Amino acid sequence: MLLRVLIFGLLEGFAVLLAELHRYLGVHTDEAKYLINIPYPHPPLVRWILETTDGWQHQEMFWRIVFASLLTQGTWLVWDMARKLHKDQRVTLCGLWIFSGAMLLQAGTLFMPTITAVQTLFLCWMLTRKELLKQWSALIALLWLEMLFTAYQGILFAPLIYVALLRSGITPWKRWSTFLLPIALLVLYTPTNPLTIVATGSVSGMSAGLPIEESVTRVLKLWVIGGSIALSILGLYGMVRSRDYALVLTLMLVTAYIFVGFRSYYAILFTPLLIAGLLSAPKLLKSSAFLLALQIVAGIAIFLYVPFTEMSSARSIGRVLLEAGVHGEILIEGSFGHEWQYLMPGPVRRYRPEFIKDASAIVCLDRCSGIDVNVWQQLRNVSEEVWVKK
Repeated sequence: MLLRVLIFGLLEGFAVLLAELHRYLGVHTDEAKYLINIPYPHPPLVRWILETTDGWQHQEMFWRIVFASLLTQGTWLVWDMARKLHKDQRVTLCGLWIFSGAMLLQAGTLFMPTITAVQTLFLCWMLTRKELLKQWSALIALLWLEMLFTAYQGILFAPLIYVALLRSGITPWKRWSTFLLPIALLVLYTPTNPLTIVATGSVSGMSAGLPIEESVTRVLKLWVIGGSIALSILGLYGMVRSRDYALVLTLMLVTAYIFVGFRSYYAILFTPLLIAGLLSAPKLLKSSAFLLALQIVAGIAIFLYVPFTEMSSARSIGRVLLEAGVHGEILIEGSFGHEWQYLMPGPVRRYRPEFIKDASAIVCLDRCSGIDVNVWQQLRNVSEEVWVKK
C-alpha cells in the first residue's frame, strides 16, 4: 500500500512539473478557446466544464494539472492491462507509456486530443476486462457519448466501441441503438453551431496543396513522437501480428485524419493504440529491460529536440497592462489568437483608428497609425509596442 501511495505521488509530481512547464510556455490559442468556451471547433462537453471555472485566479494552472494527471495516472490502467504478464514486463509497458514522446511533450496542455487519449486508454483497458464487459454495457454507452461530445475525433474510435459492445453480449438491436444513437445526437447538434462546420471544413483542408511526401512525413513524425520509436514500431507490429482488426482499422482512421488535418498535438492519439497493440502481442516484451532503456533515451531525446509551440507575448503584456491599471477595451493591431482574449485584463478588439477614442490601451503587433502622442503614452521595456492613455 505504501509503495502505491509513493508511486501515485511521484506520478502526480511529474504531472505538476509538466503542467508548470506549459504554463510557463504560455497559453496556445486553441487552449484559450476551450478555457473561455468559444463554440468551435469541438462539441461542448469539456469546454463547458472548463468554462465553469472562468474567473478563477488559477483556472489555467488548475486544469493543466488535471489534464496532466489524467495522462500520468493512466499508468495504473496500463499496469492493469498487463496483469497477466510478468512484473518486469508490466513495468516496461508502464515505462513505454510514461516515456512516450507525446506524453512528455503534451501532458499539461489543454488540447482536446489529451482527453480523447485518456478516454481511448480507458476503452482499451475495458477491452482487456472481457469478463466484466457484460456488466458494463451502460458504461460503454456513456463513454461513447462522452468521446463524441468531447471532440469530433472521437468518431475515429468507433471500431473499438463497436467491438466492446459486441463483446458485452447485449442483443443486436440494443447494440446498434447504443452505437448509433450518440452519433445521431452529434449529427443533430452540429448544424446548431455554424462555426463548427466552418472550422471543421478549414481543418480538413489544411493539407490541401501540400506535396504528398510532405504530408506522409508529417504523419510519420507524429507516429514516432506518439510512441518514441520503440513503442511506435512494436505497437504497430503487435496489432498487425495479432490480427486485431479493430485496432488496425482505428489506427488507419487516426492516420487518415491526421493526414488531411495535421496538428502537432495529435501525436497523443497514437499512444494508447500503440500500447494496446503491443499488449496484443506480449511476446514482443521479452527484452523488457532493453526496451525500457531505449524508450527512456528516445523519449528524452524527442522532448529535448522537438520544439514546443512558440511562446506568445500575450501573458507578459497582459501583466503589464494590469499593473498599469488598464481594465477597459484593448485594441490590437496585427494577427492575434484567442490567447490574447483570455489573458488581457479587458475586452479585446481589432485595431481601427475610429475605435481609438473608446479604448484604454493599444497593442501594436504590426505598425499602428493614427495614434495621437498627446493623448497616448507608449510603455517602455515591453516586448511589443504598447500604448496607454495618459
